[in-house]
Amino acid sequence: MANKLLVLGVCAAQGALLFPFRRSLIGNIEPRAVFHTKNEEQWKLNFGEIPFLKSIEEYKGVKPDIIIGSPSCGHSSNFSYSRKKTLGKPREDKTLNLYLNAIEQFLPQVFLLENLPKLLDLIPFEEWEKKLSKYHLIPHCHSVFEFGNSQKSRKRLILVGIRHDSKLDYHYFESIFKVSEPFLVKDIGNMIRKELNFREDSDKKLAMYHYSDKSRSTLTVKQVKHLWNNEFKDEFKWPMKGTKMKTLPGVYRNRPNAYPLTLRPSNRQFNPNGLPMGIEEYRIIMGFPRNFNLYFDNSNKTYWLNKARNTLSKGSVYEVGLWFKKCIHRAKKAKLKL
Repeated sequence: MANKLLVLGVCAAQGALLFPFRRSLIGNIEPRAVFHTKNEEQWKLNFGEIPFLKSIEEYKGVKPDIIIGSPSCGHSSNFSYSRKKTLGKPREDKTLNLYLNAIEQFLPQVFLLENLPKLLDLIPFEEWEKKLSKYHLIPHCHSVFEFGNSQKSRKRLILVGIRHDSKLDYHYFESIFKVSEPFLVKDIGNMIRKELNFREDSDKKLAMYHYSDKSRSTLTVKQVKHLWNNEFKDEFKWPMKGTKMKTLPGVYRNRPNAYPLTLRPSNRQFNPNGLPMGIEEYRIIMGFPRNFNLYFDNSNKTYWLNKARNTLSKGSVYEVGLWFKKCIHRAKKAKLKL
């Protein structure tokens, strides 16, 4: 690795941003339990024996040149706000503090932090400049569509920092460009490997009910599909007529001739046919390539469906990592091989 810029993930989930850098990756420090399993099956499937650690104290490797991560963003989420009627306190967030501590400890040449744009309202940019005074900071607040992902409604903050004495020219990180071409929902069918598009069985009950049902009996996948395709055939959000809510929060059906809506790790986001989107649909919408593998064990289906959806949608889209890698290649003054 002598000629490579070494990459360390810090709160980088299951590696959406790290996969483009896997040949120069030296570890990922990820304290959030949601991304771990007993034997780390999902991580090992894509990253082999590269360390996947739960604390910074466990890391015994060399100093990284690059740090990449997606600390928790729930404190600045509009969806979270709609439920709690208040935003969180990011200054107290353990993952964000871990990320910033890693920057201060390792002083990488360059870093990328991915989060929600609201973070810059909760912690003003001037405070970031003071905290990270050794870096030239470049904030990008854009829809991921601008990077080439198809979720036009998914807006993110990409904060890039280039150390003032780095050989990397920060000007190369100032522009956003597409690394792939966005697609419509109707195009997804041509990209799916049906044998890998695991989803809930037809008799699986979902946390959904018909608005007229006073007992709020949960509906099965089969029943939900029937309603989408009959009574609710003209609806793209789950109707809640006669209640305080016009629609059931977080539940939607994608439109064939539109761009995919923002994915969350949930079994209540549906394709145009009225079925919960399978994990291949998730992979495609989040921009992951075919060689990003998903671990699945059908004997524990619910558990691994949840893990797959978290792996794919709880964090960054894949295209941001590709964009960052291209920026680094363009910025290098020396012939350093990633």
